[in-house]
Amino acid sequence: MKQLSYHAMEETQVWNTSGYVRLSHEDGDKEESNSVTGQKDLIRDFLRHHPELHECSMKVDDGYTGSNFDRPAFQEMMADVKAGKINCIVVKDLSRFGRNYLDAGEYIEKIFPFLGVRFIAINDNYDSLHRNVESDELVIPFKNLINEAYCRDTSIKIRSQLEIKRRRGDFIGSFAVFGYLKDPENKNRLVIDEYAAGIVRDIFNWKLDGVSAEDIGDRLNEMGIPTPMDYKKSLGMRFTTVFRIKEESTWSAGMVLRILKNPVYIGTLEQGRVTTPSYKVQRVIQKPREEWAVVENAHEPIIDRFDFETVQKILALDTRTSPGGEKVEIFSGLLFCGECGGSLLRKTVPSGRKKYIYYICSTHKNNKTCYSYNLRDVVLNEIVLESLKRHIQEVIDLSDLLDMTETARLKQAGMQKLQARLKKKQEEIERYQTLLRSLYESLTDGIIDRQEYEDLKKTYARRRAEAEEQAETVQRKMEQDWEDNLLGRSWMEQFKKHANITELDRRIVVSLIERILVYHDRRVEIVYRFQDEFQRQMELLLQARAALPEKEAM
Repeated sequence: MKQLSYHAMEETQVWNTSGYVRLSHEDGDKEESNSVTGQKDLIRDFLRHHPELHECSMKVDDGYTGSNFDRPAFQEMMADVKAGKINCIVVKDLSRFGRNYLDAGEYIEKIFPFLGVRFIAINDNYDSLHRNVESDELVIPFKNLINEAYCRDTSIKIRSQLEIKRRRGDFIGSFAVFGYLKDPENKNRLVIDEYAAGIVRDIFNWKLDGVSAEDIGDRLNEMGIPTPMDYKKSLGMRFTTVFRIKEESTWSAGMVLRILKNPVYIGTLEQGRVTTPSYKVQRVIQKPREEWAVVENAHEPIIDRFDFETVQKILALDTRTSPGGEKVEIFSGLLFCGECGGSLLRKTVPSGRKKYIYYICSTHKNNKTCYSYNLRDVVLNEIVLESLKRHIQEVIDLSDLLDMTETARLKQAGMQKLQARLKKKQEEIERYQTLLRSLYESLTDGIIDRQEYEDLKKTYARRRAEAEEQAETVQRKMEQDWEDNLLGRSWMEQFKKHANITELDRRIVVSLIERILVYHDRRVEIVYRFQDEFQRQMELLLQARAALPEKEAM
């Protein structure tokens, strides 16, 4: 039987061919020739001029890096190769195939020849069936090395660009968080999605009212509210998630907690929380919090900062709902023994048709090392309510006093104190400046020698620089303190809006009270939120009024 020559086999064999197209965000391929359409057109035009190449498939990896081969379409193509469906692969050029020098070389030099696969890179004029062993052994590895270097340099540039964007408050995520949309005019800025934002507000309000995360999820499911994932899909987004996806998506406590803990809802962006070792290794590493890119006021908030901080306080408390109950008890997580610091336990004692609720020290219950005492819940409720009424009135009185004393006058009094401190530093600066000027005269008069002159010059210059820096620090600190402590009175509004309080609820208690201490003699001490701010306001008010003329201070 006559055997065909190798050349004749090339002419007569039909190759089952798959075109392979790759486009990566990292490559920065914005010209049309590197687009998916451009690559497809080039490959199909090549196939038309080579009738022995029969197109069986066109595999596309859009948005996948060339630094590794963990790409879905590429893996599908390799599965077809191993199944015997494909024995020829055509790409636009080697960079589209891959930018990892070692891995690309492994496929071209070892894997494809072993599997009997013909590999063609059109623009690199490479065809494994017609390869020039001597030249290709130098050229192909060299091109792969260049492609890898390009990938490395591009990765470094992109990381740097993304970090710059993060630090200036640009949103760089693929999808906006639930409650926001990407601004159509600026994809790096978030704008409020009113429908989803309304759901977010409900979630926060329910939590402030004492509803557990699990029960909030149940409420949302009963109301038929779509989950964040389903909502994004309903908007036509090609949404992906790192969380496990069930066939039927429902709200869970975990989803609710992720929303409640996310500072994006007060306008703060926390980005750059994870990284990878290099462009080749895609293993995700958590970065220390101090390395995150955190930018406040990056976009319009959905949730008030005070409410957000109150929710974080609630989440930090060790609280549970009563059996069969939906809401957390009013004082849960806030009650402590004033003697030992242990938490108080809530006990329910049935008596006939009634139930009596009282609190006891957990330390005494566990090991009897603290006092034995109890306090009825109705008594505690009355004590806290009356104390809160008094404190609210104190805050209102302080606010009224601040209003009565003109802000401009208070500011002027504060500036006088600032100027006095600055004047002292300026005099110190001038003193060292005078000493520096007199040094040269002392040198020329022979009072000091050249070495003493140089030493004293360095000393005076250093001390003058230190005094200048201290003066700047004093001014910045005083101005900031004045603005924060005297003019920053927004916290007062949280108390003033409850001026007509008649009964306690969970939201009021956790919003205004830090902790409640109960002593063995049933004495109750209440630590209010913003007590430090209250004291600072009082001190600043007294200082400022003392600095005013006597008639104006009255």
